[in-house]
Amino acid sequence: MQILMQCISRIPSGLRFRLLLLVLIACIPLVGLTLRAASEARRRERANWNQRLQRIQQLASIEEARLLGQTRQVLLAVSEAAPVRSGNERACHRLLNEVYSNHPNYANLGVLTTNGDVLASVRPFGDGGGQPDPQVFRLALQQRGFAMGEYRPGSGAAKPVVNIGFPAIDRRGQVQAVVLAALDPDWCSRLLSELKVQVPGSATLTEMNANGAILARYPPAEPGKGQPVLDQALVKAVHAESHGTLEARDSKGVLGWYAFATRHSELLGADVVNILGIPEEALFASANRQLTRNLAWLGVAVCLALALGWVGSDVLVVRPVRALVRASARLAGGDLSARTGLRHGTDELGQLSRTFDHMAEALQERERQRQLAEETLQTRDHMMRQLPLFPAAVCVCDQFGAVQLYNRAAVELWGCEPPDPHASQSFCGSYLLFHPDGTPMPHNESPMAETLRTGIQVQNRELLVGRPDGTRVPVLASVVPLRDGEGSLMGAVSCLQDISVQKRAEERLQETHDRLQLMSRRLVESQETERRHIARELHDEVGQTLTVAEMNLQAVLNSPSAARLKEHLNESLQAVGRVLGQVRDISLSLRPSMLDDLGLEPALRWYTRQQAGLTGLQAAFEADTLKDRLDPVIETACFRVAQEALTNVSRHADARSLTVTLRQEDDRLHLVVRDDGVGFDVGAQRQQAVQGASLGLLSMEERATLVEGTLELRSAPGQGTEVHAWFPLKWRTPES
Repeated sequence: MQILMQCISRIPSGLRFRLLLLVLIACIPLVGLTLRAASEARRRERANWNQRLQRIQQLASIEEARLLGQTRQVLLAVSEAAPVRSGNERACHRLLNEVYSNHPNYANLGVLTTNGDVLASVRPFGDGGGQPDPQVFRLALQQRGFAMGEYRPGSGAAKPVVNIGFPAIDRRGQVQAVVLAALDPDWCSRLLSELKVQVPGSATLTEMNANGAILARYPPAEPGKGQPVLDQALVKAVHAESHGTLEARDSKGVLGWYAFATRHSELLGADVVNILGIPEEALFASANRQLTRNLAWLGVAVCLALALGWVGSDVLVVRPVRALVRASARLAGGDLSARTGLRHGTDELGQLSRTFDHMAEALQERERQRQLAEETLQTRDHMMRQLPLFPAAVCVCDQFGAVQLYNRAAVELWGCEPPDPHASQSFCGSYLLFHPDGTPMPHNESPMAETLRTGIQVQNRELLVGRPDGTRVPVLASVVPLRDGEGSLMGAVSCLQDISVQKRAEERLQETHDRLQLMSRRLVESQETERRHIARELHDEVGQTLTVAEMNLQAVLNSPSAARLKEHLNESLQAVGRVLGQVRDISLSLRPSMLDDLGLEPALRWYTRQQAGLTGLQAAFEADTLKDRLDPVIETACFRVAQEALTNVSRHADARSLTVTLRQEDDRLHLVVRDDGVGFDVGAQRQQAVQGASLGLLSMEERATLVEGTLELRSAPGQGTEVHAWFPLKWRTPES
């Protein structure tokens, strides 16, 4: 690189010619990329050439399999024909000619007697129709099935063939004759249309066996089939590996690329080699054209770049000098915002423009600091007069978080004096802050740090201030940013208000609320216990006493001496019956016994049916089967909420139907009481309940709250009412 820069520095034509030289140097990697792209294109062409050979081999295998299958069917059909089994020579000739006319791809078709004599054939054997293979004839007789021979090279006018034989067996199981078919292994002649697509006009396809004999070739050319390939070096290289690609010269000395691969031929019963060759010029013709086109466009681009470089020298040299002159004149006139507007490069002009801009920035910064110092002095003087009036802890920090001003309340809150404002560590980052839950607050998350970082004020954020003695003071923090006359952030004012008294009052209020809730829960439990006791007393004591009185009156009524008292006794029995029914109703209303004995679901189902019967409503009850009895407190609370909701429906809803649903949703019990009544305004009704007009709504909410549940009312005038209550799923335990 140093040598290159020295060479550039020796050019006497100045910066313009140096720029043009750099343009030429920059184009060198483009030439390399273009050549690399051409190399990649050649590699893709070679890979595509191998893929073509694989496709051709697939076609050859498919064609051989098709020809063998067809031959088996033809031989089987001919062997089962009556002329062959009967040995009729003339009929066999007609049959073979008819079959050959439908399948002209065979070199010859013939029928041989069991002695090996030719009974009939399409062509005379030995006259272009090949010779019968004695081995195939013997195998067909011995195996009594299909027999395939080996490849037999042609001689003279005879074609190279492969013989396949099949015996003709009569109904007694005796072999009458052997049908032979001579197959031409040249599959290229049968796939001309497909090979035209796969093999370009300048390419050649050759198939040869392990001995180097040509079995098939496209397009047909000399030397003839069955003759060895003239280029023995190519044959030797191909037989050395199973597949690959090599570059070699043909018999005419033309350099070309040859893709070769070995496949197993079912027709020959051996491995054959397929060679697909093409001249190098034809294979890489497209890649060469692309390379020529890319180099041409690259040359055009280089010429255009040189032209632009020549014209752009005015922009790169003359105009920067003029910009420096104009900026110097503005700075001399007192305009400290004057800048060159040029890029700060590493050349002479770039260094000069950078030095000039840095000088102008330094002068402007010095003037800004002077103005800022004046504004800071004015602001500090104003704050010094106002800070003692604040009862809260107030401090002023600069833009780095260092405390500049503070009042006495701040010292009392912090528990210590802040350090010198010129110290390296800011006091706002030295004392400890905690979140309301007691977890430490990182310094970069404090309200002061947030305001200095974002420039947005923070209002009434609750946190804890840790003192050196280990105590923590709850405060409300508010931070307001300070800006100079240009709107730049120069610091912030922090106000910390001690809310210890409010926090203690809130704690006492929470304790009072907890005690009231505990007392309310115990009151409800005592009320339910008393109801249960009264219900049992009414049912057991009063009910039994009335039952005994009824029985005694009935006995007196049935006595012979009670004829005169019959009317009075009947009235007494009716009165006792009415009182007994009322006692039962009062007992059930106070505390249904089935709630304790059977559980929540049967009690709700019974009460819904009873209320619907008393008011004439159409009632539906749906409930999920619970796996166990619930805690008695949960059962009682849910039953009372449903009881109050059904009472409100019968009294105020003017409904025609209602639905009670009890569902188990995850870990909660969901009660829904839905009616199609007149509905009401939930907000207005709640306001009236708070003022004491109605206790039903508050009673349901209190019932749900006491067991850690929730209640929700959904209603509107004319749209019916839905009461939703959720209770925790707490199952009954031996203690409960």
